[in-house]
Amino acid sequence: MRNRTFIQIVLTAMGIFSLGFYLRAEVPAGYYYAADGKSGAELKTALHQIVSSMHTLTYGSGEGATWEGFSRTDCLDDNRVWDRYSSEIRYFDGCNAVDGMHIEHSFPKSWWGAYENNAYRDLHHLYPADGSANSSKNNLPLGEVAGTPGFDNGVSKIGVNGFGTAYADRCFEPADEYKGDFARAYLYVVTAYENLYDYWQSPMLDNNTYPVWKSWALDLLLKWHRQDPPGEMEMARNDSVYAIQGNRNPYIDYPDLVEYVWGNHCDEPYLFPEETEPFLASPRYRQSLDMGVILAGDHRTESLEILGDNLDSPLSLTWTVGGIFTLSASTLTPQQVHDGYALEIACESSAQGEYRDTLTLAGGGLERQYRIPVQLIVVPSFLVTAATDVTADEATIHWINYPTATDYRVSLWTGDTAAGDLIISAYVEGSSYNKAIEIYNGTGHPVDLSAYSLRIETNGGGNFYNDTPLGNDVLQNGGTYLLLNGLSTDETLKAKASRVIPGGEDSPLNFNGNDAVALCRNGIVIDVVGVAGEIAYWGQDKTLYRRPSVTHPSAVYDASEWISADKDDFSQLGLFDMQFAQERSYICNGESAGLTHECRFTDLRPLTRYTYQVDAVTPAGSVAAAYSMQFVTDSLETPLLLDASEVTDTSFRINWEEVQEADGYEVLCFTRSGEQHTVTEGFDNVGSNGKPLPDGWAGSASGIYTTATSSGQSAPSMALKETGEYLQTPDYPQGIVTFSFMYRFASSGTGSYVVVEKKVDGNWAPVDTLHYVNTSKYYPSYTFSIDEGVTAMKITYAYKATGNVAVDDAVITYGDYTNHVQTQERVGEVTSFLVGNLSPQTVYYYQVRSLCDDAVSLWSPVQAVTTAEFSALSQPDRAIPRVYGADGRMVVAGLSGQGQVTVYNLSGQLLYDEPIDNRSEIILEALRGIYVVKVITDSQIYNYKVRM
Repeated sequence: MRNRTFIQIVLTAMGIFSLGFYLRAEVPAGYYYAADGKSGAELKTALHQIVSSMHTLTYGSGEGATWEGFSRTDCLDDNRVWDRYSSEIRYFDGCNAVDGMHIEHSFPKSWWGAYENNAYRDLHHLYPADGSANSSKNNLPLGEVAGTPGFDNGVSKIGVNGFGTAYADRCFEPADEYKGDFARAYLYVVTAYENLYDYWQSPMLDNNTYPVWKSWALDLLLKWHRQDPPGEMEMARNDSVYAIQGNRNPYIDYPDLVEYVWGNHCDEPYLFPEETEPFLASPRYRQSLDMGVILAGDHRTESLEILGDNLDSPLSLTWTVGGIFTLSASTLTPQQVHDGYALEIACESSAQGEYRDTLTLAGGGLERQYRIPVQLIVVPSFLVTAATDVTADEATIHWINYPTATDYRVSLWTGDTAAGDLIISAYVEGSSYNKAIEIYNGTGHPVDLSAYSLRIETNGGGNFYNDTPLGNDVLQNGGTYLLLNGLSTDETLKAKASRVIPGGEDSPLNFNGNDAVALCRNGIVIDVVGVAGEIAYWGQDKTLYRRPSVTHPSAVYDASEWISADKDDFSQLGLFDMQFAQERSYICNGESAGLTHECRFTDLRPLTRYTYQVDAVTPAGSVAAAYSMQFVTDSLETPLLLDASEVTDTSFRINWEEVQEADGYEVLCFTRSGEQHTVTEGFDNVGSNGKPLPDGWAGSASGIYTTATSSGQSAPSMALKETGEYLQTPDYPQGIVTFSFMYRFASSGTGSYVVVEKKVDGNWAPVDTLHYVNTSKYYPSYTFSIDEGVTAMKITYAYKATGNVAVDDAVITYGDYTNHVQTQERVGEVTSFLVGNLSPQTVYYYQVRSLCDDAVSLWSPVQAVTTAEFSALSQPDRAIPRVYGADGRMVVAGLSGQGQVTVYNLSGQLLYDEPIDNRSEIILEALRGIYVVKVITDSQIYNYKVRM
């Protein structure tokens, strides 16, 4: 077994792959070492512990998001998108979403509750997918379609499953060339996210960590995996995802692993290829250790596993600074590393402060040193920390340990009757160095500012730095405190200033409209103004005032909490007045949480602001956390529309994907009149000096390009040559709904970028930041709702490091249609609705939004369907079955004649299967949960999901 061989060639261009040719990237030495010699469930868990360590992109379009990931993992030689769901040809547009395509969770997100965790963003099972095929696939299980498919585009098929006999409902079948890819993606997900086993909701899955799969599903996956082994493109994609996320799909690296986890050899140990060079399997390269937050006087020890092999001398462990943390060992023998050593790291001092050092592991013949940043924050008071895993109806709150606590009491409520802490109440980005930050105290008592500081994050760098203490002043309740850049020359600002902070290059008050500023308490970021982690001009040339309704700080910037004023508008400084609710409405009040340090809340309301507080119960009495904190639940997810079905001359059925938190849906069907207008501007009559601009346009472009290389459809194009040069469209009073243009960096522009903005209510807001990638032509496109009121667009060369930018072929669509409502109705927890009383051969449009109590989601994008030709045959009146829950019973009503009713739970277990036999309704006892109900009548099949 140890002489197994395979080709491994180091890929020099890290992270960027052309799938037309392929060089095999090397699996890092020792990557799978901790799984060696294991089998079955133990092997799967060992692989889980290895591959679950990752750094995912954000979800969506743009730089640093999943569409940028796709542009690196799924881009073919000619810039085409690799689409496993259809034969449609589409091309990448930089990091932007591709029109007509979705971000598809090949392993459906509803199967683990759609929580936006790493699984939600993991590129190992996310693919760019044709929108129509993805909508038809919905969250169906894999299978092999028997009989005539309900959907077949030559690559993807939807129909009744014919594989085995255990599951006979609808399924999704990919093309033969992708069946192994899907199988290995599914096997990866249940391995990487083994910890989510309790959430599994699928006809393919059981709620356990092993074997996870229902027998029929495992047989299918093994069949596909064996018949379609990994090809070069799949292996290249695995390498590319590894370059982005730092983790791999083991079933692509070593396909025979599948047999040792689930297949013919699951009782035999799996032996990976023998490693001959010194290596460390743990810690991972570039790993860091955050020891969290503790109370002064408490003690924190963390364990770091040291595991490797083939070391030829002792491994040394040293600190860069020293004197902060202690180690349980400073050297480890090769045998200790081989056996695995749990290195204990503890903080020497328990006094208040931030403690940071870097642990270096070196020697033993390793090719490189491993440097592990370690940090710990020690605070003087017991406190709660930020909520995590917030969804539309759930959230987890946290608090630090109180050493003598015997219990913790948790309170959660709505209604802001008191402030949580100091907040940033104003942001001034004025002319020149006239920059300031205002702090407000609404806590009800004086606050010593010595525990607080400001930090800055520049150009979306991702880290707040240059901690600047606010000093030892005391800020009275209801008072404001204005911190002013020391280089400011405005006399009004100087007169209002409470404290002047030096305005050097790294000053937290040396911001430029794209630099987020944080207010910190005892080293912990509690409030932020500005978009962190992105280069976006959210605050350039403007003053921002916090809304009076904001009572708590927030470590995540929410633009809706701020009112935008003009540049150099200082009129409201010092006048902030926090507004409170009259009373609280408790969800829980002082409920015991035991000695845990977190609490998960469920059944919350979407888009609602909640406040939470924790008291530590000690033998000497209760100790309240120093301040309360807040979180806002997500909005309800917008339903994903599926293709219309059962289309006749007078009716059609609207279908959509279930939204986890919804307790109902609203359906809208309408016809349209009116029109939109499209304007295309090619800048054909602009002179060599960049003037005159077309009618209504404004800007400061330096000139034009007259070559086809730097132009769109035809020369000339506009030339932006210096930082700050811009082009601005005319104002369109009817509202812009789409905007696109061509841009090209005429020469290398490393570090340069262009910002796109929209004008709403007279104010400019960022839309996108376009960084230099190469000198290719790009065609970004943006879509807006008419309700947004976008009246103009602006393209600005926001920062020039080097190189000029050509802009051409701007296309603006403005105006809107008038909708004439045919049907608008609220329905229950179903995923389809039959619209009737329609006219033949007429185009109808429809949308759906989800409901939860009185909360609503955004409307889905509009979809169209055309009714069939008029039929002279009479249309019989058909009773439409209804399914609903009442008093612990499930009611299937509106029945008649013959047919069948079947009920499954979400694990696919058959609970009820009986004929209708002329009954008008069937009533079943049902426990709390979600059920799938199929009603087969004389002429129709109806599928429902019912929440009890």
